[in-house]
Amino acid sequence: MVCAANICRSVMVERMLRRDAAARGLDIDVTSCGILFDGEPASDTVIAVLEERDMDARDHSSRRFVPGLLEGVDLVVTMERMHARELAVTLDGSSSRIHTLGAFVGWLEANPGAGGAPPERVAAFAATRKAADLLGGGPDEVEDPHGRFRRHYRRAADRLELLAASLLDGLYGPSPAED
Repeated sequence: MVCAANICRSVMVERMLRRDAAARGLDIDVTSCGILFDGEPASDTVIAVLEERDMDARDHSSRRFVPGLLEGVDLVVTMERMHARELAVTLDGSSSRIHTLGAFVGWLEANPGAGGAPPERVAAFAATRKAADLLGGGPDEVEDPHGRFRRHYRRAADRLELLAASLLDGLYGPSPAED
C-alpha cells in the first residue's frame, strides 16, 4: 500500500487489509510505505478514525519508499496515479505489479475469476493497462484527507474499507461470511 506520506491512506488500508485477511484465514503479508517520509506516526485523525472501527495504528511509523523495499512483492497498490508513476519510473521493469487500488479493484469486479490465482490476476490486469492510464487524475484515486476535517478522513476510510474488501474478494474469492 503506497501513498504520499504513509501517515493516512496507506496506513488505513494496510490495517483494514490485515484485519480482513486474518478474518478470512489468509496468510498474506500487507505492508505500506510512502513517497515522502520515514519515522512519522500515523496522523492523529487516522488513529481516531481507525479506533472508531476497532483498529489500532498508534504503533505505526512511516516508511519512505526505497527500491529494495518492494523486492519480492507481488502487488503494489497506490492511492493515486502519481504514486504509481513515481514507483514505475524508479522500479524499471516492475510496472506490471504497480496499480492504483481503485483501478485494480474495478478491473477485478468487471472480470470475476479472470486469470486464475492472484499472481495471474495481477498479470492479467497489467496486460490490459496502457501507460496513459496512469496520467492525470481519475476516479480510481483515493482522495487525500490529510489536513482536512474528520469527515474527509471518514469518507476516505469508508472508501478504503470497500476497496479493501473488494480487493480480497477479487483475488481470493468472497469472504466466507458473504457466501
